[in-house]
Amino acid sequence: MRGGGEPGPHPHGPGAGRRRRAQGPRRHPRAGRGTRPARREAGRAAPRRTAAPRIAPLDGSTVGVGQPLALVFPGQKVDASLRAGIEGALAVTASTPLTGAWHWTESKGDTLVHFRPEHYWPARTRVTLDARLSHVKLADGTAVDRYRRLSFTTGDSMISKVDLAAHTMTVVRDGRTLRTIPVSGGEKRFKTREGIKTILSKDGRVLMDSRTIGVPRDSPDGYYAPYDWSMRETVSGEYLHAAPDHAESFGKENVSHGCIGMSEADAKWLYGLSRVGDVIEATGTTGKPMDHFGNGYGFGNGYGDWNLSWSDWPAGSALGERPAV
Repeated sequence: MRGGGEPGPHPHGPGAGRRRRAQGPRRHPRAGRGTRPARREAGRAAPRRTAAPRIAPLDGSTVGVGQPLALVFPGQKVDASLRAGIEGALAVTASTPLTGAWHWTESKGDTLVHFRPEHYWPARTRVTLDARLSHVKLADGTAVDRYRRLSFTTGDSMISKVDLAAHTMTVVRDGRTLRTIPVSGGEKRFKTREGIKTILSKDGRVLMDSRTIGVPRDSPDGYYAPYDWSMRETVSGEYLHAAPDHAESFGKENVSHGCIGMSEADAKWLYGLSRVGDVIEATGTTGKPMDHFGNGYGFGNGYGDWNLSWSDWPAGSALGERPAV
């Protein structure tokens, strides 16, 4: 099945066991949201307006190794000539030394800048962002409101490798295969997106409604039913979830509307091991690719950051590769 709805520009998971109804997509923030009149500091000319960026992941959170460090300036265009100065004020440090880069893009009136290493984050690494952006200019008359600092930690390296041709998902933790699960992906009219995705949220039971993808409930392809142990992969509604109604197809054929279905027992087991930011690598058909980040794609359909090669990723930065130590 496929659920609809948008978990927000940078989802962090509402928690296990919470019943969620798949809904139509919400609008992205309108221009001006996230800004307010600036206060003048003594001895310093204040901009006319200040903007408050949204940052993910949350301070103090533990995330999977595929979770990018993301800033969004909602409803705000950031002048390209100012981006080097902004990047220079964004200091990333990591308990495991690594090299990474920022990458800028604009989407639906927002400006986004994401940081990632060449490869997935090392497991069990503490990452800190010092965003020294107080009154840093974004555009004429607009600057960032204040300084921010946050830290997050990566958990185990959890990578689920979905082979849509073999109808299997191999779950690998810290380089060791834990289980190979028979699955069923999207059939030829509703192909599962291929490429690298991340878990956006753990939603527990989700009421999936075919109307969210334009299919009437009463059509032969329609559906309206709850599915347990659901973890969202894309904004458009691809999930990993239990699909007992497709049990006869697991390991044999792809019959869903884009989701990766599996047995109740396997879905429950995977749900218990997983966290937001864990990686799903889908291959095996000539289906549609997962959206990538950049070139007009923002958060778009989820974190598509890892679908850009390392030669392309730093090209979207004003300052290029930078050590995070």
